Amino acid sequence: MKRIGIIFITLILIASCSHDKYPLPTIPDAEDRYSNIGKQVYNLIHPVLDAENGYSFNQPSDIYFGVDNFVYVCDTDNNRIVMLDAGGGLQGESGYIEHPEAITQTDSLALLIVNKTNEIYKIDLFKYDHNIKNAPIELVYQQISEPTRQFTGISVHNGFEYYVTVIDIADSNTNYLEFSFIYDFHPNHKLKGTIPLYVNGTGLFSAILPTSIISVREAYLDISGRLEDTRAFLFTQTGKTSLLYNSFKVQYISTTLFEGQEVLVPFTGFIGTDVYSSGYFWNPEDIALDRQGFIFVVDAGATTVSSDSILYNPGFFRFSSSGTLLQSVVGFGSEPKKFNNPKGIAVSPFLDDQLVYVADTGNNRIMIFKLSTD
Repeated sequence: MKRIGIIFITLILIASCSHDKYPLPTIPDAEDRYSNIGKQVYNLIHPVLDAENGYSFNQPSDIYFGVDNFVYVCDTDNNRIVMLDAGGGLQGESGYIEHPEAITQTDSLALLIVNKTNEIYKIDLFKYDHNIKNAPIELVYQQISEPTRQFTGISVHNGFEYYVTVIDIADSNTNYLEFSFIYDFHPNHKLKGTIPLYVNGTGLFSAILPTSIISVREAYLDISGRLEDTRAFLFTQTGKTSLLYNSFKVQYISTTLFEGQEVLVPFTGFIGTDVYSSGYFWNPEDIALDRQGFIFVVDAGATTVSSDSILYNPGFFRFSSSGTLLQSVVGFGSEPKKFNNPKGIAVSPFLDDQLVYVADTGNNRIMIFKLSTD
């Protein structure tokens, strides 16, 4: 009788262990197994630099993390440059400069500024002991022969030389006249020449309404004097007119040696990657690099849907040095972590405790973000 009972219990246990009734769990692929553990996201650092917290920005259009570790804001409709410490504390304000739009800094700590005219301005901070209020604003270049040219972006390379992105508003409605340029300047502010891009091209090594530029030197400052001397750069562009369209809205212009000379060439290594994709950007306004070669792009977005577009939300994107999208913070609005026509982005140099600064132009504020796994 005991033997029959044992056999009966054994049959029940076998039946209850049927794979048809209770299938084993599927083990996910290695790349998905820990996808939600330690995932890096950008958190907003408080307080936001806005009127509610004592700041009076009016359409800030650019922001730059300086060689001197101060942060500089083109406070466009207040006609001034605002100097902040890395944490956002106010350090000073410049004198009057009409509608500053883009800013960079030389190795001698002088600020160079453009303002969508054909002029370039300089503020010599070193000479005036970093007292930006007392430092005069000098006009160092004016292209009198081209009154319809507008300088939209600026970036130092080789320590004191610099690039300027340029559009000609008189010719921007044509498909045969050249109306988009990148100028190269000597340290003494004399125009060296124009980068020989393809005129009104729709592919790499061509620009249609460029909006910003950043020298690859930014990835090597204080690390390698040799690499810091590179002429390579990245630029952003609107990339479209009523007649033309260029889908490569972020472009990397690299260098190669030709007959012993360093020449600029289109970088093709990003083809097929996210940073060259047409799916992320509608109107990229600014670009930044850190010391690790990560690429940061802020896009003003499109807040209305046209017949030839989808709704592109404004915000910023972070890409690896190989062009892969790592993080993004996007969304239209005035709430925290939302944007309205953002036009400027800057980043502190190193990955440890790195901060990302965004000029949220339409909301009259600066937002600061930190990458976190919390």
